[in-house]
Amino acid sequence: MGRTELTLVIGTALVLAVIVGWMLRWFMAKMNTTGPIASDEAMGRMREAEEARDAAEARIVEIEREARQEVARLNAELDATMSGLRAARQEAEDWKVQAEAWRHETEEVREDLEEAQGHSKPIEPN
Repeated sequence: MGRTELTLVIGTALVLAVIVGWMLRWFMAKMNTTGPIASDEAMGRMREAEEARDAAEARIVEIEREARQEVARLNAELDATMSGLRAARQEAEDWKVQAEAWRHETEEVREDLEEAQGHSKPIEPN
């Protein structure tokens, strides 16, 4: 191999090395987004994501507050209903006791009446 051929081979190898190096650098630049343009885009996306997260957290807090209010309202309704039911049961029990007392009283009056009619002697007409 002569000097000319050796120079051509080394030159070709260097050109190929430069081309491969340039392609690898381009590929790494695409993969690595720390450049100034990519960084601005990433920061913009990050800000948007943080704003969306903050909005979602605020919505969650609002939904939780509304749910707590609804639960409190339903508990108040339940307490009022249970109180009304308790009062209705007590009133029904009072009516039952009163009806039982009237029934006993009626039975006593009936027994007294039957006893009075059974023991009384009819008045004979003169």
